[in-house]
Amino acid sequence: MAEIKIQNLSFCYAGERVLENICLQIHQGDFLGIIGANGGGKSTLLKLILGLLPCNQNIYNSFSHIGYVPQHTSANPFFPLRVFECVLMGALSPIGQYTQSHRQRALESMQILKIEHLKDKKMQELSGGQRQKALIARAICTQAPLIILDEPTASLDHSSTQEIFSLLHHLNSLGITIVTICHDLELLLEVSTHIAHLQKTLSLYTIPKESQQLIEDFGCKHHLRGECDA
Repeated sequence: MAEIKIQNLSFCYAGERVLENICLQIHQGDFLGIIGANGGGKSTLLKLILGLLPCNQNIYNSFSHIGYVPQHTSANPFFPLRVFECVLMGALSPIGQYTQSHRQRALESMQILKIEHLKDKKMQELSGGQRQKALIARAICTQAPLIILDEPTASLDHSSTQEIFSLLHHLNSLGITIVTICHDLELLLEVSTHIAHLQKTLSLYTIPKESQQLIEDFGCKHHLRGECDA
């Protein structure tokens, strides 16, 4: 049985329909990449799954909790959070007090991404790639079985993008379900179990079985932008 099941989902902003009759199943252990043109509803779909947007339609979710890496991650200079503190927030202590176990979990999450040497740095002192790693470490620290990422490499160079996706692939190999929006189809083809094209409606491809069909449908193997934008 699917851990997330979306059946005939439609959604409107200000009277304009951005999602139409979406059907999608996500199983434990999947790596789902989402592509599609800007304004096609990708971020909206993620927010509906996360419960960040109101929806009274049929979204079934059996995951106990979800780790989330948002699209906009600029550090606030008026709130100089250190990297370790940022990651520790993922422990989600209900009373705001963190135990030694929580701190150890945060350190182990940083070790997975090889950023423990940055633990005393302020978030605004990090490069874009380092900041994304810190936010992914925070998501890992939640111990969530599912991590959702909204364009985690949007502002990164190619080398940093490859490194982030190598880390996501490693997390997926550990059994964590990954759902991410990405602009790089070629990279998604290397790591995904499924790729969904979303432009108001959704088409789902099983990878690698339907990789060639996906490439033929969109006519561009490398970067999907403009008409083939992710």
